[in-house]
Amino acid sequence: MLRFLAGFGVASLLWGGFVYGYHRGWIDISLAPEAPPQAQESASDDASPDATHKSDRARRKHASGGTRSKARGPGGNSMTGDDLGENDTRSVDMNSAGGEEQLTGHEIEQGFDSVFAQVRRCLILVASDEPVHGQVTFGLRISGQGKVGAVNLSGPSSVTQGEAGACLRKAASAMRFRTFHGPDMVVHYPLTLE
Repeated sequence: MLRFLAGFGVASLLWGGFVYGYHRGWIDISLAPEAPPQAQESASDDASPDATHKSDRARRKHASGGTRSKARGPGGNSMTGDDLGENDTRSVDMNSAGGEEQLTGHEIEQGFDSVFAQVRRCLILVASDEPVHGQVTFGLRISGQGKVGAVNLSGPSSVTQGEAGACLRKAASAMRFRTFHGPDMVVHYPLTLE
């Protein structure tokens, strides 16, 4: 009986440790690829300009992180475009008068607002008979001169690749921001499709 209780106690400890690690994110037991999040808003071309602007803002948001997945076939997700250099070593020049200034989330939002009409035109080029749902994430590297130096896209393959993907990367490259005294910024900006 004592052996049984000792075994039960050890097993309970192991399972408790597993559950704790799983909830803390240290252990991942997912076997299937993640499904894209459910779309929450739909784009309407027949709405008034003010209503369209408000619904566009509700549908888009600024984020500093995101997931990247490799191509999983015609209907899967993929990432295309430039390497943003997120893992590159950052050098600090102690002799320069540089700073740590960065753009605000509002300024990033304004940059996307300035090219959103072009982004919508690019989405017409999606080579698919079925409506596309999910999320496309724009990855940008923005220099202190306010120019977009690198662009990548992650999301449904039908949107990120081909003519539509090239058009979206070109639209994002055209964005201009104010100059700032700080290192290059890497920004991930999700756009929900419905």
